[in-house]
Amino acid sequence: MDFRFVSRLLAKLTLAFSLLLLVPLLAALIKDREHIWVFMFCLVTTSTIASLFNIFASTRSRQRLRVREAVAVVGCGWLLVCAMGALPYLFLNPGDPIAAVFESVSGFSTTGATTALSFNDFPPSIRVWRCLTHWAGGIGVIMLFIIVMPQMNSGTSYLFNAELPGGTAERTLPKIKESAMMILLIYTLLTFTELILLLIAGLPLFQALNLALGTMATGGFSYYHDSLISFRSVYVEIIAIVFMLIASMNFSLYYKIWRGDWRAVREDTEHRYYLLILAVAASLMCANLYFSHYMPLSEAVRHSIFQAVSIGSTTGYASSDFNEWPSFSRMVLFILMFVGGCSGSTAGGIKITRLLVLLKAAWAELLRTLHPRIVYSIRMGKREIDPMVVGNITRFFFLYILVFMVLSILISLSGISIMESIGLIAACLSSVGPAFGIVGPTATYNNLSDWARFVSIWAMILGRLEIFTLLVILRPDFWRDKQNW
Repeated sequence: MDFRFVSRLLAKLTLAFSLLLLVPLLAALIKDREHIWVFMFCLVTTSTIASLFNIFASTRSRQRLRVREAVAVVGCGWLLVCAMGALPYLFLNPGDPIAAVFESVSGFSTTGATTALSFNDFPPSIRVWRCLTHWAGGIGVIMLFIIVMPQMNSGTSYLFNAELPGGTAERTLPKIKESAMMILLIYTLLTFTELILLLIAGLPLFQALNLALGTMATGGFSYYHDSLISFRSVYVEIIAIVFMLIASMNFSLYYKIWRGDWRAVREDTEHRYYLLILAVAASLMCANLYFSHYMPLSEAVRHSIFQAVSIGSTTGYASSDFNEWPSFSRMVLFILMFVGGCSGSTAGGIKITRLLVLLKAAWAELLRTLHPRIVYSIRMGKREIDPMVVGNITRFFFLYILVFMVLSILISLSGISIMESIGLIAACLSSVGPAFGIVGPTATYNNLSDWARFVSIWAMILGRLEIFTLLVILRPDFWRDKQNW
């Protein structure tokens, strides 16, 4: 492990993070001058941290970033960013450090949960910071880091793939830095487009900006504690549905559309299965809501489509209090939490590609049982999936379910019922946010104990880093072993 090189990269990441703090500082200068000191202190703190990293950093101008160092930068970088992101909340309320870390992790992991009773509990500059962490977390802080970092061998590829997770995430361009810049451009243009449409729909500027940033990040931070229910606008919900779908599908497809490569889009099967799953889920919930006489047909269609897209994309917005829905509809939403969006998107969850590969692998094993000599290859569209990739996906799925079970048990120690614990961990691990019971769509995480919040924080980080990266850096031999990867 080249500690000096890792220290150098973390110093650059810290400086890049400091630039984000200039946005809420500007907001404080314009509308919230009594809290300027909060962000001034944050800038001083992050600059000091960057200086400390630079003291131990390597001075060589060009170095090869190996996979081991890349893993360390991704894992430690996310923990560092979440810790620094908690500083504004901590300076504002030093008596509750766990809540400060929770807000930061929830933002950067695009979970969208909060421990505050209301969004209005935050001063204007902190609200801007809260939305900005969401948006930056959606595109990935490390992705932004790649754009300002020199091209560095196969390790950079690991950084890129860590921010575009999924079974078969792909680059949009041959060079990773160009791919990262193109994805950031598309991400920004889509956010701006949604902002304009929300303004046309009649929302005030700040509410429209908050909703646009939260939607494109598939996060779900809302201006109101009851999410989109208070807006009471079908137009706002339609705009949110469209952009939640856009944000939860593979961003490489949008670049191909830009180039006019519609054939590649037609050959991509993942987004078709994703839309099919959402359509089936919405139809099932609509039928359940209508035939159980919970709401009229028009309302059932409206809210079932919105919630299927919102939970399936792991955004977590609510147009209705689904915590009060019939058990069958809540079970459909619970399953959608695990499914997640497409690979190469801002969505969380297991991802459609992985689930498709697992289903195809299970079918292949069934055929081999019936016909032991059969040769069966797993394909996604016209592309054959390497058996090593299938093995990696299988191991990821096993570890995902194992972590889900362990965290559910741990959080139930705080006194939460086991069913509510399962829903809460599923929502945090898949970056959804609202769940059922005491953390339903019209509630917050304010009533959780410090232990429950602590477990939730690790669930959000594990889900955002897709488990392996964080667990690897927690192994002592990862840091002691001198063998190169």
